[in-house]
Amino acid sequence: PTVQGCVTITSSLEYDKASRTDFTLSATHDQKWYYTVMGMGLVSDGSAATVRTLSTPRGSSSIQIDGEYLSTLDVGVYDFYYVVYDNQAKKYYEPFELTIKNTNASPTNVKINYDIDAPNVYVTFHCDCGGSHTVTFDGVNSPVAAGQDRKLIGGSVNKHNSHTAVVTCVGGAHFSFTKAGVSSTYDSYLTNSYSFMGHTADLYIEDINEAIDLCQYLAYQGENVNKKVYVKSTEYTAFSANPSAYLGRIQDELVIPWSMRLGCEYLDPYITFKMLDVNASGVISTGYEGTDVHNDNPAICHSQSINARTTGSSLPIDQKQAVSARNVKEMLAVVEAGLRPVVTGSALTQYNAAKEFCYTYLSDDMTDKEKLHVIYDFLASYVDYDNSALNLYNLIASLPGHDLATAKDMIEDALNDGTNGFSASMRDAIEQIADGVNTTTDDLYSALRNNYLNRLAAFSIEGVFSDGTAVCEGISYAFMLLARIEGIECYQVTGYATNNGRVAHAWNKVKLDGEWYCVDATWGNYTIKQDSESTKYVSHRYFLLDEASFAASHEEYAGNAASVKNLALGDAEYYKSVETEEGHSLYISDYSDLVAAVRYYDQVNNSLYMEFMIDPSYDVLSGAYPDLHKAFRAVDGRNATVQYSNGTVLIVYFIV
Repeated sequence: PTVQGCVTITSSLEYDKASRTDFTLSATHDQKWYYTVMGMGLVSDGSAATVRTLSTPRGSSSIQIDGEYLSTLDVGVYDFYYVVYDNQAKKYYEPFELTIKNTNASPTNVKINYDIDAPNVYVTFHCDCGGSHTVTFDGVNSPVAAGQDRKLIGGSVNKHNSHTAVVTCVGGAHFSFTKAGVSSTYDSYLTNSYSFMGHTADLYIEDINEAIDLCQYLAYQGENVNKKVYVKSTEYTAFSANPSAYLGRIQDELVIPWSMRLGCEYLDPYITFKMLDVNASGVISTGYEGTDVHNDNPAICHSQSINARTTGSSLPIDQKQAVSARNVKEMLAVVEAGLRPVVTGSALTQYNAAKEFCYTYLSDDMTDKEKLHVIYDFLASYVDYDNSALNLYNLIASLPGHDLATAKDMIEDALNDGTNGFSASMRDAIEQIADGVNTTTDDLYSALRNNYLNRLAAFSIEGVFSDGTAVCEGISYAFMLLARIEGIECYQVTGYATNNGRVAHAWNKVKLDGEWYCVDATWGNYTIKQDSESTKYVSHRYFLLDEASFAASHEEYAGNAASVKNLALGDAEYYKSVETEEGHSLYISDYSDLVAAVRYYDQVNNSLYMEFMIDPSYDVLSGAYPDLHKAFRAVDGRNATVQYSNGTVLIVYFIV
C-alpha cells in the first residue's frame, strides 16, 4: 500500500551536483522500524551497481544516497519513494521529488556534428545549467532555447574547410571546439550515408561512438554484411593500437536482443566493419501446445469493440515519423522509440497482425484506459504461457559450472522428462546442437543460447501473434507494441520476479493521462487446477498499479534507461473503478458490496467466474455460514468455490 503522510521529510529536497558528496535525506516517521529509498535506478535492497542506499535502524533519522550516482543524472526533477518498514515487515511508501541542479555547470561534449541529418550540419553539446545558450559558428551567433542541446547550421557548410563552434551558457561559461576540414579525396564517405532509428549519418568515423552507431545499424542488416568507412587519423591511431580491444568495446556497447560477432579489415585510413554469426532472423516455434482450458467468459474484455474500425484506416501510430525497420527486433526498437516502422517481409506480417488486433477490438472513441484494458485481457487470456521455452531457458542457465559430460547428461535427462513440454522438433534440435559440441561446457552453453534459445518465437511477438504461446518477454513486447500503435507511450521493463526467489522477468510501464503505471499481463494469466483439468482465468491484480505495489514482487533492472526515468506513481485501483451497482464496486468492504458484485457477475455479465478485492478488515469466509455463501444464495440460490486467494486481498471465485 502507498500510505500518504506516514513520513515527513525534514531536509531540503534539492541536490547540487557540484558538491559530489552523498545526499543526506532526513525525515521523521510514525513508529516504523527501518527505511530506505527507491526510484530512478535505485532498488530497495541497494543492489544496483551505481547506487548505495543505507537501510537505517529505528532511532536514526537519515538516509545517505550516493552522490556519485546522483551526479550522473541530468539536471531536473526526479521521482523517488521513501520506503518504510514496520515491525511486521510491511512496507509503506511515501513519494517525493528530488530536484537535481548544478551550480558549477558549463558546456561539454561540444561537437560539429555531421551525423544527425546528413548532409545537414548541427552543433551539439551537453550542459547542466538548465538555461538557454548561444552557439557561435564561425563567428555567427545563434540562440538555443533552454532544454535544447543542438543547433541546426544547415546543409551548405563546406566540409573541406575547418570550422569553429563556441557554446556559451547564459551565465557566461563557454566551450570551444574546432573541426578540421576533410580532404576532397574522401568526399564519397561524406556524401554516402545510412539511416537508422530516425537519424542519418555519413561514413566518416570521428570517434568510437560513431563506430558503435554504424555497427548497431549493420547488426540489424543480417549476417555477412559489411561497410567500409574513412576514419579520422586520431581515431584510427586509437583503433590500430589494439584492434581486438577496440572491436570488443564496440561489441560490448551494442544494444541488440540477439547474439552476433563483429570482425573487420583495415588499411590506414580505412576500416571495413563486418557482421559475422548474426542470429537475428529465422525464428523457431517451440511447437508447445498448452493443455489449459480457456475460460471464455463475457466479462473478459467487456470494454472491447468488435470491428468498429475499417481495416487499413489510419491508426494513431500512422502520425509518427517513419523509420525503416528490416526485421521484427528492429521494428520493436523503432516502435518503442515513439516512431512508425516501415517494414517488409516477416516483420510486416507481425506488424500487420498487431494492427489487425487494433482494427478488430479497439475503436477511436474508446479511452486510453479502455484500450489498455482490452490489450491486457487479450494477452492475459488468449496467449498460453510457453512453459517449454521457460524450461529450456532454466536448463541452459543451469549448465555453467559443470563439466561437459555432466552438462550433456543434464540435457538428456531434461529431454526425457515429459513434464518439460519439449516438442519432438525441440528435442531433435537440442540433441543435434549438444552432439556437435565436444570442447567445453561454456561452448555448449553458448551454442544452445545463440543457435536456438535466442531464436525462439516465444521470446518475441511471433510467439504471441503467430503461435499463441509466449513467455513474459514476448508478452511484454506485444503489450508495448499494441499500446504504441494506439499512440500510448509504453516501455518494456526487464528485471526480476522476486515473489518466489529471484527469476528473470519482463513487464511494462505505460503512461496514462500524464501518470505512469506498471502492468504485468503475463501475471494476469491465472491457471487454476481442479482435479485433472486446468482452467485459465484473467486477474487484474497487476493492471495499472504503482511502483510501490509492484516492488513486493518485481525488481526492475537499473539498466532500463528509458523506463527507470519514469517512476510509476499512478494506481488506477481497478477494483474500485468497476461499478457493479450504484455506490458499489469490485472492492468489497461489506456484505452489500459482496451481493452487488455477485449480481454484477452472475446476472449482468452471465460470468462463470468472479474476481474482486476484499478489504482486509472484512472477513468473507469465516463462520459456519460465511457471507460469501450467503451472497450467492441471496442472488440465485447457487454456491461458490474459492479457487484462488492471495492473502485474502484478492480472491477469484468460480460459480458451481
